[in-house]
Amino acid sequence: MYKEAFMQMQQPAIIAGEDMFVKAINPAYTALFGLTEEDVIGNHLHTIFNDLPMKNRLYTQMINAGQDDLSRKVTLTQNGNTLYLDSHSTRFKDDNGSPCIISLFTDLTSQRKQEEDMKRMILDMTVNVVPLSNEVGVLPLPPILRDEQKWVIVEKTAQICREERFSKLAVNLSAISSLDEELGEILIRLIEVLRILGVEVILTGVRYEIAEEFAKLEIDFSRIKIYQNLKQAIEYFFKGTVQ
Repeated sequence: MYKEAFMQMQQPAIIAGEDMFVKAINPAYTALFGLTEEDVIGNHLHTIFNDLPMKNRLYTQMINAGQDDLSRKVTLTQNGNTLYLDSHSTRFKDDNGSPCIISLFTDLTSQRKQEEDMKRMILDMTVNVVPLSNEVGVLPLPPILRDEQKWVIVEKTAQICREERFSKLAVNLSAISSLDEELGEILIRLIEVLRILGVEVILTGVRYEIAEEFAKLEIDFSRIKIYQNLKQAIEYFFKGTVQ
C-alpha cells in the first residue's frame, strides 16, 4: 500500500533495507540523480555511490548509531553534477514487516547557486578600485554587511594595486557608519600590505563617529595620513599639499 503513495510523491525518495540494498526509488529520485531503476534497485548503496565520504553515508551512520531519524545537508557529485541537498532519513517497516529506511531529499542546488552568486557579487562590490590616473586609485569602501567582505578587502585590493601598478591609494570610508576592532585591524593590515608593495595609502571620508571609534579601539594610526574628504586626498596625491 505504501508503494503507491511512495511512487506518487513529488519529493525525491529512496527506500533501502538495513542491509543497504535498494528496494525502491520514485520518479522524482530518478529525475534528480539521473539514475534509472536498473542502476539502483537491487544494488548496494555503497556500489551505487562508491565515492561518497563517510559524512554523507546517511544509512551507514543511522545503522551504526542505532538512530531512528537523521536529518542532514549533504553535497553529492553524480554524473559530473554537484547537488546540494537537504536530506531526512527515517526507519520504518514495510508491508512484510521488514525493517527499512526511507530517505527524502530537497534539492537546494538552485538556491545554493543563487546564494553563491549573490555572495560573489557582494564581494566584487566590496573592492572596486577606481583609477584616477596611472598611479593613483580610490577604494570607496561600502558598508560591511558580511564577515566574508572583511577578509576579501586586503587580498583583492592588494591584487588590483599590483596588477594596475598603483603607487597611491585613497581608501574612502564615508559609507562606513561603524567600526569594530576587527575591521580596524583589517584596515591596518591593508595599509601595511600595500606599504610593502610600495603603495602609499591614506584614509579619507572619516566621520566623527568613526574617528571616536578609532580612539576607543586604541589602534595606532599615527603613521597613516587621514583627510576629511576625498578632495583633500586627491590634492595631496597630485600636488603634495592640501589647499
